[in-house]
Amino acid sequence: MMTNKKIAFVIHSLGRGGAEKVVSELSIYWQKKGYELTIIVFDNEIGYPIAGRLINLNLPSGFGFIERGLILLRRAWQLKKVYQKNKFDLIIAVMETASFPSILANHQTVASNHCNPDLYFSKAEWKIASYLFPKTKKVVCVSQVAMQAFKNKLTNSIGLITIYNPVDFERLNFYAKQTAKIKLEGKYIIAVGRLEQQKRLDRLIQAYADSKLKYEAKLLILGEGSLRNKLQEQIKNLNLLEQVLMPGNIENPHPNIAGAEFLALSSDHEGFPMVLIEALAIGKPVISTDCATGPNEIIQHGHNGLLVPVENTLALRDALDELYFNKALHQYLSINAAASVAHLSIDAIAANWEALAWRG
Repeated sequence: MMTNKKIAFVIHSLGRGGAEKVVSELSIYWQKKGYELTIIVFDNEIGYPIAGRLINLNLPSGFGFIERGLILLRRAWQLKKVYQKNKFDLIIAVMETASFPSILANHQTVASNHCNPDLYFSKAEWKIASYLFPKTKKVVCVSQVAMQAFKNKLTNSIGLITIYNPVDFERLNFYAKQTAKIKLEGKYIIAVGRLEQQKRLDRLIQAYADSKLKYEAKLLILGEGSLRNKLQEQIKNLNLLEQVLMPGNIENPHPNIAGAEFLALSSDHEGFPMVLIEALAIGKPVISTDCATGPNEIIQHGHNGLLVPVENTLALRDALDELYFNKALHQYLSINAAASVAHLSIDAIAANWEALAWRG
């Protein structure tokens, strides 16, 4: 066991998102291996358990182009001082709000991207990326599609690699066996995600409203966000107040995922959605829109789940009914679920990071 390696994560905050979950998983795993962990944040929001020392630079995002530019430079200056003092062996900066200032502070930064830049990057971010990314040690992409987007836009001298998000199967199964926070009578399907436009939960609710499934099972939506009132109004107008439940965020959604018939994701776009991986890892089949990026690199259609076109509510409705009422299909997908994501185990993904860090 190595005990002399010092690893730093840099991330805007540790709120409840997929990239933040990756930092949580890897920090806990690497601390158990004997590495010395430091997590540097700009905003002290903590939504997941972490291991190691936490440093809050207290430099939250600003408003307007000039203010954001000044904050980027202040972040870089503060990071440079932390790096000079601590002499980290590996610096992983997660998402561009962290990677841009970290690269300015230290060119040995590994920049970890967690989105499809074709969808998320502004013109200014593409310009900054084209200047900074070739200077950094590596740029780690969350999916093959995201990596291709960078290849299409940036110089070939950039060090691009794809490393998928990890899952600690042992911890996940432990959490899944706990008592469910939300108690439901009868059968239900589940969706987990922020109540924001990207997730298109309005589309899922409409597909559910049009399905035969609604007479057999409830729809449980776990998450919180700015569209709560709008979604609740939709549910009311569709006369689904008894069937569609939105209790908000819960700390451990995994027992409710384990108790569901299956999980559905209806997003317009994703990075590499952890919720799909986690549902499959505990033996649940999934339905997802075939959005960019991630789902079609996780779901093998007809083997561990079903993929539907992004803007096709009728196809989503049909998939909901097919997976619920076709018991043979449901059983087949369930049997294949966990094995289909075995390659995303924390051991395998952490080993990829270590190979990149120590031998890359």
